[in-house]
Amino acid sequence: MTLLDAGGLELSRQAAPPRRGGLGRWVAAFGARAFVVAGLAALVGGLSGIALGSWLAWRDVDALAPGRATAIRLAPTVLPGAFDDRVDYYGRHTFWNPYSEHTLHGGTGVRAGRATVTGTAPAGARPTEVAAAVVERMRAGGWRDVRSTVRTLPMGTVEVTGTRDGYLAAVQFSRGDEFNPATLEFALMWAEPPGHLRDTVAGGVAGALLGALLGLITSWRWRRHGRGMQWTYVTLCSVTLLMLAPACLGNVPTTTGSLLASTDRDGPGPSVYWGGFVIYGAEPLAILSLLPLLAIVAGCFLPPITAARRAWRTTRRA
Repeated sequence: MTLLDAGGLELSRQAAPPRRGGLGRWVAAFGARAFVVAGLAALVGGLSGIALGSWLAWRDVDALAPGRATAIRLAPTVLPGAFDDRVDYYGRHTFWNPYSEHTLHGGTGVRAGRATVTGTAPAGARPTEVAAAVVERMRAGGWRDVRSTVRTLPMGTVEVTGTRDGYLAAVQFSRGDEFNPATLEFALMWAEPPGHLRDTVAGGVAGALLGALLGLITSWRWRRHGRGMQWTYVTLCSVTLLMLAPACLGNVPTTTGSLLASTDRDGPGPSVYWGGFVIYGAEPLAILSLLPLLAIVAGCFLPPITAARRAWRTTRRA
């Protein structure tokens, strides 16, 4: 081999781009933008899946709060003393939004409906004594996961909760003073469905995977188009993200419900996550986001503009 050949070989080695591994070639094929879009789509899809999974878990639960006959039947298994046979309701529906008024203002999930029965407590009873009596009565009545909380406030409040036969019971006691009488209230709500956590997690995972897949495929397909169409794609993705953001943020799970919608349940209660529509205008924005999303999907099937123009010119010349 001559020096000239050796020099040319060395130059060719320096000019040749480094070979990438399988993952590197795969990333390069899609482009960095595709993975940014996929990440955002996975986040939105995951939060939407959480809401859908939670809603599916609750759809088989009665739409109305437990009825009067049920509340009166279960009251003796909870309240240690006499009680009034009148039943009051805080939200007749299981989940209701007092702000929506059945309009697009908002969705459901702000308040949890419950039936309330008022009981009597011995005069001068201490909170710890009332809590012990309620706990004993509930355990004897077949209630499970019975928990009691005594708050040493000036009024001396007590809260005892338990579950039974798909119901959640919450007893609250407030010691009276010279201005307010002592109160003992038994609130009956629907307990969290057994598959709620499972369905919520499954919905979030499935939504994230589908969102990421949709982001990768659409970004890859839109790469065939020119610069103007590329900017159109970025604009459509941004508009879709902004329109879905309020509802998705409201579906972030918390211990009291979702980030922007408390279920307002007594006791531990379930965390109902499908409350993202409570923000004013979130529901119509989420519905309208289908338009840019459909435009993104439609753009995946359009032929490249340059190829279409070339074919049109060829046909015209012929």
